Amino acid sequence: FLLLWFFNTSWYIMEQGDIMKLKRWHLYLIVTLCFTIAFISINRKYDRFYRVNGINNDNRALIEMYLDDEEQDYLVENAIAVDQFIKYIEFPEFELQYYEFYNALNRTNKYSNYSDLINVGNQLASKLEVSFASNALSRCNTLIKNDLVNAYINQEGFSFDNIDYYQLLRSLYDEGDYTYIADTNTYLSIMKEFDGLEGKKLYDNVKLLSNNFTKGSLASLFNHDLQPNAKRIYNPSDLALVVNNETYIGGYEPKNQVEIRGIPRVKYSMYLQEDANNSLMEMYRALNDEGYNDMVLTAAYISYDVASLGSSGILPGYNEYQLGTTINLQKREISIADFDQTDIYKWLINHCHEYGFILRYPSDKVDVTNHEYSSTTFRYVGKEIASKLHVQNLALEEYNANEE
Repeated sequence: FLLLWFFNTSWYIMEQGDIMKLKRWHLYLIVTLCFTIAFISINRKYDRFYRVNGINNDNRALIEMYLDDEEQDYLVENAIAVDQFIKYIEFPEFELQYYEFYNALNRTNKYSNYSDLINVGNQLASKLEVSFASNALSRCNTLIKNDLVNAYINQEGFSFDNIDYYQLLRSLYDEGDYTYIADTNTYLSIMKEFDGLEGKKLYDNVKLLSNNFTKGSLASLFNHDLQPNAKRIYNPSDLALVVNNETYIGGYEPKNQVEIRGIPRVKYSMYLQEDANNSLMEMYRALNDEGYNDMVLTAAYISYDVASLGSSGILPGYNEYQLGTTINLQKREISIADFDQTDIYKWLINHCHEYGFILRYPSDKVDVTNHEYSSTTFRYVGKEIASKLHVQNLALEEYNANEE
């Protein structure tokens, strides 16, 4: 009414030209006022969540109850669908910006409740974002794919470059023991520095470690200083392996070793690698069938721990008897010095290769083996290798040199 009164009054007191100008000015004012009133009215009825897919009265109430203004703004600005986060919203630890991490973890079906899932998701996401920022979710998916989420959370020094190696060595550790992360990093560093291993060669050798060692025996392989000129052996299950003061096998013990039964022996509990044991049994039966029934087993597998006591006179880790394929044989009531004069010895020299055994330290190969002659020490190397050595009159060291 005031505007109309002002307009009518101005009409009478101004000249015609001024009246036209005043009309335009009044029109602009009225339009501006109408727009302002309409804008205020519309905004009072405006729903800020209209861009959120799946919004309804129930989840709108949850959003307003559990999300603060900043989180609500984040929700609207990123147009996050309600079904992507609403199932987590009532948990106190819930962080909206981590909803994609929660969903990635939820798809694994490894979490019995959302509270645990959210706690893990928060730890994982916050740690990943520090190191990888915008690539954090992609790294999360990599960890989930390789089942390394807990290892990443619980171990510093985790390297995504080493994931394939972690997968090889983790089987040696108990469930929940994530120290394989730090250990693997250490072992890889040593293998690269001292052996110059990279790429496929590095991977293949780590695979050999996983097949041959336990957590403890692997630690002994890498965490002890070597003898001069010695090198670490990553495949001690190689039947043709030469073990001496220049080859270190750490605390290796055969995974498939068995207790020896049915053969006369100096101790009740003696062990060998399974194939060696089976072949020894065959050889023993063949001896008996030919009337040689006085053979006695005097030495077999000697563990790293026993060798560490010093009773065997052999350095632990440089001990051929650790392989579980080396044995000592004797004839009952005959001295070691006279064994090579016995019928059993002569039979063994002619036939042991048929069962995969060789005389380990022949008298004519002392310069090659760098070991004193021993008529009682035999080694299982498999029938194929044993036959080659027998036919060609080679020591194991010569065979290895030829194979190289």
